[in-house]
Amino acid sequence: MQIINELDTEALHQEYLDTGYVIIRNLLSEEVAEAAYESLRNKVPWEFHYRAMKSGGRVGIIDSKYYAGLNDKDIQELVPKMATLQDNDFSFAYCRYTIPTRLEEALPDARILTEIYRYFNTPEYLGLMAEITGDDSGREVSTWASRYDRHHHLSVHMDESPGQGRIAAHVLGLSKDWKKEWEGCFAFCNSKGKPVHKVPPQFNTLVMFKVPRLHLVTQVKPYAADSRYSLFGWYKTKQEYFLKNQESSAPEP
Repeated sequence: MQIINELDTEALHQEYLDTGYVIIRNLLSEEVAEAAYESLRNKVPWEFHYRAMKSGGRVGIIDSKYYAGLNDKDIQELVPKMATLQDNDFSFAYCRYTIPTRLEEALPDARILTEIYRYFNTPEYLGLMAEITGDDSGREVSTWASRYDRHHHLSVHMDESPGQGRIAAHVLGLSKDWKKEWEGCFAFCNSKGKPVHKVPPQFNTLVMFKVPRLHLVTQVKPYAADSRYSLFGWYKTKQEYFLKNQESSAPEP
């Protein structure tokens, strides 16, 4: 099965050099993208992850069964305030699914997510990342699934994590028919933490950018009629999540 479409890595590398990021549309083959979307929308259990300001970095996690039973008011009460750069803090609220790295551990109806994750860590794909970024020291593309519902957000931050050796952030959007007015946009920020370039959720579109860089996900509006789906992670020098114990805690976004 063909996982991704052919890439013009030479042109993408030049774009990455010029701007520090690339936006790659139609990364996955059509069959794979559709299967991944179906899995994210209907087949996987989602945990709710949140971190409030002044929490000492503590991340709250609500299991999928409990979260599925909450109404909109309950969810809104759980969502912390969105931190700004002036707050010198970091907050977020979104749903996460940990993708198994081994095919035998994958959910039968969501096996495609593991197949994508495994492909992202093949020498072929790591080689493509090296060609685009110009950095061949990457040994892993860590990958989790995210879902942003109404009120969810990710406050401004840099993605720095010296212990992991993050070279570039790697976020594959898998939302369909998203309306711009629903927000939930990926956004690059200026030195004051204000969004200056918004990228609305788009189906089968990869945003990859050099770390560190200020960015955020704008808060999804309360009238949004759908959820924002993506696969996110980092092209990094340290191999620590792929084919390791799935009980290992994931890093902050």
